[in-house]
Amino acid sequence: MSQYKDFIRKSIPTYACGGQLTGLSGEITSPRYPESYPNDAECRWSIGGASGGGPLTLVFADFQMEGGQGCGFDYVALFDGPTVTAPRLGRYCGSARPPRTVSSTPHLLIIFKSDFNIGGRGFKAHFYSGVWVSWWWDSGDRLWFGVVILCLPQQQEMIRGDPFGESECQEVFTTIKGNFSSPQYPNFYPNNLKCQWSIHLPSGYRIKVFFLDMELEGRSSLTGGCDYDHLSAFDGGTEDGSLLGRWCGRESLAPVTSRSNRLLLVLHTDRNTAKRGFSISYVGASYSCLCHCHAPVV
Repeated sequence: MSQYKDFIRKSIPTYACGGQLTGLSGEITSPRYPESYPNDAECRWSIGGASGGGPLTLVFADFQMEGGQGCGFDYVALFDGPTVTAPRLGRYCGSARPPRTVSSTPHLLIIFKSDFNIGGRGFKAHFYSGVWVSWWWDSGDRLWFGVVILCLPQQQEMIRGDPFGESECQEVFTTIKGNFSSPQYPNFYPNNLKCQWSIHLPSGYRIKVFFLDMELEGRSSLTGGCDYDHLSAFDGGTEDGSLLGRWCGRESLAPVTSRSNRLLLVLHTDRNTAKRGFSISYVGASYSCLCHCHAPVV
């Protein structure tokens, strides 16, 4: 009888996770966070359905899970819609925090899975819906950011975010058009940054990027190259893809067009000499349309 009770006790989960979330903002954590999450867990959070809600933004404040090539053991997967049939926005594991992710619909599905051994602290993430404005303050040794969400008339919510530079300058875009800028633009960007902006559009689309403004640290006087602060564009969505361009200084640049439906822009800054940074817009269209595209108004 005692063995039967032990079997029942071990078979019934001692945690709760997942659910349908319809608020304009909220927080999600892995089971038992910040303690180690359980083995053989599967949790699903379906976010969306709020009246007047727009695209959803997800920001990870903490992330530590079992790693592994291809994230085949423990992982968090994000989908651009309410079900797993929607386009997948990413699959993450290990200890590197995922980039800030913006959905193209008012729905987002988050799936957490763990296997039979080796765990971790898990994750904590914030989500919010609607038009947002970011702001920063300096706590002495770290820059922090927050967002004010303008979702409905006379309705505002405030979320305190995680350290600047770990999520605010790592973003994933899935909407057909959009814009973004370097951290703190048009004020000087911080030193010692590596920022990534990844654009993922549906198959059959190409991405055209317009440089609205750019002022980075200039070229090296010794090599003539962009050896200090620079912005790079890669086709295919990773730094292993074809290099479409690498820029620095103050230049007026022609638009750049991807050869696939994915494009990655990476900003590197060194330990000194900062400038105003850049402002960029992009638009996605079929290849035949891209020849006639103009910078989008967003």
